[in-house]
Amino acid sequence: MTSETPSNAVYLGIDLSSRHIRSGIIDAAGNLSNFRREPHHFYRSNIDGRALADRLLTIAKQTVAELDAPLGGIGIGFPGLVNHTTQRVVRMPNTPSLAEIDLHQEFVEAFNVPVVFENNTNAATVAEMKFGGAQNVGDFLYVRIGHGVGAGLVLDGRLRRGKSGYAGEIGHMNVDPEGLECSCGSRGCLETICSAHNIVRRTHARLERDKTSVLSEFEKHDKDFTYDDIIEAAHNGDDLALLMMNRTGHFIGMVVADMINMLNLSMVVVAGNTAARSLLLPAIADEAKRRSFAEAYSDCEFIAAQLASEAGVIGAGILAQQAAR
Repeated sequence: MTSETPSNAVYLGIDLSSRHIRSGIIDAAGNLSNFRREPHHFYRSNIDGRALADRLLTIAKQTVAELDAPLGGIGIGFPGLVNHTTQRVVRMPNTPSLAEIDLHQEFVEAFNVPVVFENNTNAATVAEMKFGGAQNVGDFLYVRIGHGVGAGLVLDGRLRRGKSGYAGEIGHMNVDPEGLECSCGSRGCLETICSAHNIVRRTHARLERDKTSVLSEFEKHDKDFTYDDIIEAAHNGDDLALLMMNRTGHFIGMVVADMINMLNLSMVVVAGNTAARSLLLPAIADEAKRRSFAEAYSDCEFIAAQLASEAGVIGAGILAQQAAR
């Protein structure tokens, strides 16, 4: 730490995900306290970026007001593209106007401490590397599955962001050239098959041919089911739900195999909904084994992430602590 950062300083971490804003305080040893989670609906429609910016500032001010230790820095993870050099959010689904706001500067002016903006999957990757199952692993891929599909890449013990900070967007690797148009403007991206919304879409299509699934009961009562409903049905042994989760894992495994062949990874860490990853992990590993070099696959261990929904908060706090040194 610099001489200006007190030894007892703490760090605020915020993780903006598809359905929640999570926040918490990290001390110098990485202990998490004041963890909070509140729902938000910024993914449901094109919400003004100013509204989101103001909400994040409010959460930060409320949390900092409760501290009994000096604030050393703030880290925030965003589910989109963050330019690591300019510290600007340049693209975020359904909230494009956030790119027009210099929110980083607003945070610096409001709190007068180091502030780090990062992609939220990268932040979670840092947490898993520091305190999770990837400790002391030099080369690994962290795959986060949920509203979208993202990844963090660690090589030689360092998070790799690429030139501007946009590395890790495996959700936009092409798996079907004739597939659906993606929100990014391309076609047949992994997310058009394996994001939560598209898993639901694919399951609806399958139900037109298979009415034996418990999920068909939702349609009979004019109700829609969610990704969480599919996961629950799969855990209860529903054949169709199990099939959909297995196929989802296989598509992700196709991309993971390419990463293993290209980078000779030591580990792949699968994160996301705790129940979902227990279903997806075997299918991902199976497809990766089928598509990668046997020698490269044998070098690679597949594990479920040890840190749960708090990973992004912890990682953002760690990045803020590093910035304050």
